Amino acid sequence: MPPPTPPDEPDAPDRLTAPGNATKKAEEPLSERRDDRDREIRELTILYAISRIAERSGVSVDEALQEIAVILPGGWLDPEDAVARIVVDNQEYRSPGFVWTTRRQECPIVVHGRDAGRVEVCYRNTQPGKGDAQHLTDEHLLLQAVSRKIGRIIERIQADEVVRRNEEKYRLLFEHLLESYTLYEVVRDSAGNPVDYRIIELNEKAADVFGLSRDELIGRRLFDIFPAIREGARALYGEVAETGVSVRRQLQEPGSGRWYELRIYRPQAGRLAVTGQEITGQKRAELALRKSEEGFRKIFEQAGIGIALIDPQGRISGANPAFVRMFGYGEDELCAMRFSDLIYLPDREGEPGLPPRENAAQDKRYVTKDGRVIWGRLTASLLRDPEEQGLVIGMLKDITDRREMQDALLESEERFREIAQRSFDMIYTCYTDRGITYISPAVQRILGYTPDEMIGEQCSDYVLEKTRPDWQEARVRVAQGEPVEGLVVELRRKDGTVAVVEMNESPIIEGGRVVGVQTVGRDISERRCYEGMRLQAFEQIEQNIEQFAVLADHIRLPLQVILGTADLIEDGAPSEKIREQVKRINGIVKQLDEGWVESREIREFLRRNELV
Repeated sequence: MPPPTPPDEPDAPDRLTAPGNATKKAEEPLSERRDDRDREIRELTILYAISRIAERSGVSVDEALQEIAVILPGGWLDPEDAVARIVVDNQEYRSPGFVWTTRRQECPIVVHGRDAGRVEVCYRNTQPGKGDAQHLTDEHLLLQAVSRKIGRIIERIQADEVVRRNEEKYRLLFEHLLESYTLYEVVRDSAGNPVDYRIIELNEKAADVFGLSRDELIGRRLFDIFPAIREGARALYGEVAETGVSVRRQLQEPGSGRWYELRIYRPQAGRLAVTGQEITGQKRAELALRKSEEGFRKIFEQAGIGIALIDPQGRISGANPAFVRMFGYGEDELCAMRFSDLIYLPDREGEPGLPPRENAAQDKRYVTKDGRVIWGRLTASLLRDPEEQGLVIGMLKDITDRREMQDALLESEERFREIAQRSFDMIYTCYTDRGITYISPAVQRILGYTPDEMIGEQCSDYVLEKTRPDWQEARVRVAQGEPVEGLVVELRRKDGTVAVVEMNESPIIEGGRVVGVQTVGRDISERRCYEGMRLQAFEQIEQNIEQFAVLADHIRLPLQVILGTADLIEDGAPSEKIREQVKRINGIVKQLDEGWVESREIREFLRRNELV
């Protein structure tokens, strides 16, 4: 770490010494001035170290605050006696061995004008010593400087995160533009004249036009890739590069014969940007119009989308059959109307309505003759015919079904949310970096927490150790993009009891990587309890079967002895009486045998049908 700025330099950060201290120090003993000098060096060193932490690229607020909490006691007079804690938005960051004591100091942390938390320093030795009051004052000044610096660090890191997210968002939009976009660096000769254009950025649409990958194109020159356009494009591109006046041109690629409509402009000195889209089909249609009115009429009459010709005043001068069918007016009725009369009133612009003269599609609502409101996608282009100055061709496609499908999709999503809100199962969405962002109300019945209490939490914090290995194995599968079904885990309820939950999980994939998981969980605690009771009942059946068999065997042997004894008695009446009783007992034993057989059959049935 570089040495801190000496205290006597004017730009030393967060100066803690009062303005009049310089005079006072001259009057102090040498040992006291040396102590003050050492204190200031420690203070500047700790502030410098905090600044170095914040300057690291990609450091998060959590990482920065934890590191600051660890190094903060080192700036105190007795680092072994001091421990630190930083609290921001209810999140704590502690130095090693932190313990709260009554002898302590704290300062608020202000972020964007609000109290976001505090920074505390506690002293393990709770008994003040000699000169302690002055040390506490000096250290409180340092604590104030640290709290201000932490507030600025949090503001800067949060701003950097916002910028980074915006860059990612705009990069995604840039890559998915419907138009091609290429940014060039102007290459000049020794006389300063533009002679070529080096590619420094382009989107995938532009790479498709060039027929090469983006990595193959970055750094290459335009005329090296397309030498055939050098003569035609040099003057046009050079004029824009020199004057800064943007132009629109329709150019044909010599190799493939494809046509492109380009907008060429200078975003800054030394740079040239070109946006465009392929208009080969439109160009061919225009050439066909110039060559043959009959060919145009066939296209006009047989086109599947509505086509209307609009004059410079916005009046409809012609319409094809598809356009007539779309609105229900006769062609004569349409020719007496302005194009803007067909637009649904809330969608009309303030100025007199004319279709745009560019090749950009617009979605608007239109009104038919019978009062129906339909959605149409309008693409307009200027008819480049010397005899038809200012005539616009408006091509209107009925997209009502598509818009209704979109509306139905939105309604379906809303219904799904309503179903989730009323579902018996617990449904939640959990992101790796943000925790739970949505959880259905069923969580209160299953775990005892309200949905608001679970937002921002990680589900792993509620998994009990008994089922944590299964949970971790499921996390690995989800991270690989695999769904998980039938995962059974034990979760901690709010009241401390255990809930057994069966989960089906699906990974959330954004930008080609897994960023979270969607989970449906069902409480099977009672089912598990019933299964245990059922197993106990089956074990009892097993015991009863064995007891039936043993009891029958134990009764038969004495009966045989009794029956033999009866045969030895000469008196017929008692002997007959004994035989009757033996017969009755045999009947009871037979019932035991039948019960034993029946119990065995029930057991085998349960086993065959996997009911136990």
